[in-house]
Amino acid sequence: MQHVETDSRAQMIFTRNFREEIRGAFRAGSTALIRFDPFRVVPPHDDYKFGDPARPVEAHLRYKENAPFQATRLVSWVGEPDHIPQMAVIRAPKLLGDADIPADADWVEVYFTYQDAGGRIYYDSNWGKNYRFRFYQIEIHVIDSTIVVQPSRPLNEFLATVAAAPVVDRLIARYRILNSPTPLAETAVDLVRTEKLDEHGHVIWTTQGVQVPNQAVVVYDLIYYAEGRPFRDDNQGRYFVAALPDVRKKAGY
Repeated sequence: MQHVETDSRAQMIFTRNFREEIRGAFRAGSTALIRFDPFRVVPPHDDYKFGDPARPVEAHLRYKENAPFQATRLVSWVGEPDHIPQMAVIRAPKLLGDADIPADADWVEVYFTYQDAGGRIYYDSNWGKNYRFRFYQIEIHVIDSTIVVQPSRPLNEFLATVAAAPVVDRLIARYRILNSPTPLAETAVDLVRTEKLDEHGHVIWTTQGVQVPNQAVVVYDLIYYAEGRPFRDDNQGRYFVAALPDVRKKAGY
């Protein structure tokens, strides 16, 4: 399974359980929608009311190293509701704002602030490192995800082949067996850099020697390191899948 292609508007999603996700066509030269749960930054003792303009939540963005940050106020699209029903964390209401990404952006870096009624500023800044997102759709390309049959062995091999931009210096596949009769923990394995390049000059990386059950359906995401920071590619939340054709069909993938 290769990358899911999408032309939907890019979204940068920040959930209350401190997960950060990119969805849609996240590219330089576009406008991404920021969706931010304010209770990431509002302290527990605060009586903040969702969407209160008197207690602003702002996103601070920049797109190049050493560039100044630009502040964008995040707003409620439903005003100030009197009651917000309990719901799953990922579906909890978000404040919204726009990130106007320049065409020459290297990446998107952001942190968030909240100003309480007394004027004190609180930060959601990834412990001072800020949140940085790269344009993975032009830096990472999954060439192939497959299961290699090994007739003389009791197990088959999971093989992922990925092309990565030269800036990438480490690539990890985090995989699990989806159709195991008993839950299995996620396993992380480093891909090995080869000497081969694709037509874009990107380096080819592969897994090596990853043994899995013969009928396995393997799902995985990618963690890649660039300029000393880790970045995640989960294929728009659909993950990547490797399975033999008949197994994939039987499993409904």
